[in-house]
Amino acid sequence: MKRCAQITANIELSGGSDYEDGLLTKLIEIRRHMGLNFLLHGYFPPPPTGHFIMNFAETSGRTRAFIKEAAACIRTLEIPYYSVHSGFKKSFSLKKEILIDLPDKNTFTIEDIGQSISYFKSEYPDIRLALENLYPNPDRHCCFMIHIEEITEMLDRFPGIYLLLDLGHLNIASHLTGFDYAFAVELLFRQYTHRILELHLSENDGLTDRHRPIRSDSVQYDIVRQYAEMINEREINVVIETRNSDFGDVKECFLLMNGLLR
Repeated sequence: MKRCAQITANIELSGGSDYEDGLLTKLIEIRRHMGLNFLLHGYFPPPPTGHFIMNFAETSGRTRAFIKEAAACIRTLEIPYYSVHSGFKKSFSLKKEILIDLPDKNTFTIEDIGQSISYFKSEYPDIRLALENLYPNPDRHCCFMIHIEEITEMLDRFPGIYLLLDLGHLNIASHLTGFDYAFAVELLFRQYTHRILELHLSENDGLTDRHRPIRSDSVQYDIVRQYAEMINEREINVVIETRNSDFGDVKECFLLMNGLLR
């Protein structure tokens, strides 16, 4: 976090970290002393025991308890909304970032997501909810909001939710399920821009979620440049989502995006 603070005062808290006692108190102090602004996404804060795949479509007490902790962080750190993966259609375990079917074969439907949305809006009416589009892993039917038609269906069916548009996920989904990437991007920006709260940017090969920094020759760089005015007007948060990247490359990516956006 200290290295990221060298280039920006805006940091998204997300998965990939272990449980740390007194984490929220530490974040309060970091925010106050370093002048940082936080967003909160997905699997955060990590639970003290029993790590699991957080599935927004699952309506179990374990999932609800996790969301309760996330909401407490959001309120305390004055974060404007909660963004989370849209959900999985089955029960999975995780092995080297690959989803593996569990033997219990639990399945979930869009009606289950509707229950979770209703629960969230009832329990946390002061917090906006943004669902993130996903991509096929390990098959084309593992997640919700993969195909562009599924994304727009979700937004149309639940007018009270917002979208975290992951352009990297959309790229993979377009390659593996056969829809036109440029058309999908234009559709979402032209017809649903008022529903987009956040963008995730990361480069990939169209097949796997590689989380590489964006460069000036990236299609996603061109997308941000094309829709920069909309992004600025709607105050859409733009997050560089990288993993195991050289800090210099991350800084270069930040400066590229900062040159496009105010």
